[in-house]
Amino acid sequence: MANRMRSGQLGRPSDAVHVEVIETLPALMRLQDDWNAVYDADPDAQMFLSFAWLSGWIAQIQQPWLVLAARLGGAEGAPCVGFLPLRIQTKLAGGHIRNELNMAGNFSADYTGILCDPRHEHRVVPAFARHLKQMNWARLNLENVRQPEPRLRLLLAHFPKAGFRTGEVDRVGKVDGIDNNVCPFASLPSDWNAYLDGLSANTRQKIRRLLKRLDAGGDYRIGHATAATIDRDLDTLLRFWEIKWKPRKGDLVYSLVRSNRAMLTRSFHAGLLFLPTLWQGERPLAALATLIDTRKRAFLFYMTGRDETFDDASPGLILHAYSIRHAIAGRFTEYDFLRGNEPYKYSFGVKERRIRCVVVATRDDLNLGGRIDRRTVAEVVRLATDLHQDGKLDEAERGYRQVLAVAPNDADALHRLGQLLGVRGQHVMARRCFTQLVALRPDTHKAWLCLARTCEALGHDEEALDAYREVVRLRPDLPVAFSGLAAVLSRLGRIEAVNAALAAFGKRRAGAPESAGYAEPAGGAPSRLLQ
Repeated sequence: MANRMRSGQLGRPSDAVHVEVIETLPALMRLQDDWNAVYDADPDAQMFLSFAWLSGWIAQIQQPWLVLAARLGGAEGAPCVGFLPLRIQTKLAGGHIRNELNMAGNFSADYTGILCDPRHEHRVVPAFARHLKQMNWARLNLENVRQPEPRLRLLLAHFPKAGFRTGEVDRVGKVDGIDNNVCPFASLPSDWNAYLDGLSANTRQKIRRLLKRLDAGGDYRIGHATAATIDRDLDTLLRFWEIKWKPRKGDLVYSLVRSNRAMLTRSFHAGLLFLPTLWQGERPLAALATLIDTRKRAFLFYMTGRDETFDDASPGLILHAYSIRHAIAGRFTEYDFLRGNEPYKYSFGVKERRIRCVVVATRDDLNLGGRIDRRTVAEVVRLATDLHQDGKLDEAERGYRQVLAVAPNDADALHRLGQLLGVRGQHVMARRCFTQLVALRPDTHKAWLCLARTCEALGHDEEALDAYREVVRLRPDLPVAFSGLAAVLSRLGRIEAVNAALAAFGKRRAGAPESAGYAEPAGGAPSRLLQ
């Protein structure tokens, strides 16, 4: 039993659950059939956990991601019965670099959660929790979780108060008071008129009047996005959306537009997007993007944009009513307005569901295990380098050492830590960094140059001489290599060798353009030598 527990398995051999970590798209694609089977079996599964949507989203995000896949029986080839998709962020907090786990769908998914065959939930969810506790993170952000309450409680039970802090985050807008943890949705009957009968008399009459005007074929028409028009229709939608939200979101709106364009484009080509645009003649008035979940028979209204200068015919109401009618005709059973309890949504005969945003944090706000996640090495190096360049040497050194604790041969971290130590006069430790660096990158002249200068600072002229010779061999046109070589030879009393070196350099310089050379950055900041 102990051996099975260490290998990630729980329970008796016949019903053990093994947690496999998926980190590449090819490995993820091989799980498509299992994923779809679990999705169909899970009554609480939703579009943003579907394989079709999530695999496309994961393919476009830049941060490291992983999927925990629970295999039943613990054997290779056994079916997967649960999935937990995650992404990893790297943040600086309190002078320490730490990792945070987010749900993989963030920040485009209105809903997240664990996908699980409910028959195996009591084993799969604890297996995921145990695996999470073996990872290196300081915060687990369970944002926009749409899950049955027992499933979430089962997960959180494995993060007791002795080692973790757990808190709830509200999502009530400070400006408009909209509660984004409330998600209105309409259950759709099989008949359009039956749906209308469930609305208020005023809304029902208004919808009928507007759609009759639309169906009459006058000035107004609705076009559906096609392969030929998708770029134009997305331009229309996102232009209107940007104009509306720019005053509130500021420059953030541009990255949101880029992200939404990429996600919606992928969704369209995967057959997941319904995008009608309302036109008056050749003038676009509004567009509405809805994600289509054919497996769960749901329409999910994602975003809309309208010409705010147009004040006739209620384009938003027309597009929602048109989309709901289209969904009913296609035998869909739910129209989900997603997050936010905006008053207009309640005109459409909705009920409410609530989602939760829960944060699990370590007590000391540092990573479990005292190490960074190995998948974030490049990002930690970048953050440490920024700190270094800003003169925050203590934080930068801590970051470089965090990298080297999990990736001892990371050349960038070795190089920049060596530079930092040299500036601080800690030349013995700097020499260790550069000695390891030249062993890793013997054909990089800048690594040898750093070693040569560190050895000079320690008074190890013979070793410095050898290092300068390597610089000259690799970059015979570099002035600083010859000047350094000449200085060491002079101290060693080898005047003839100095003259020979300078003469050799003079000949090379006469026959080739002078190199820009190497310049030590001010304040000991890294000069990106190895890039």
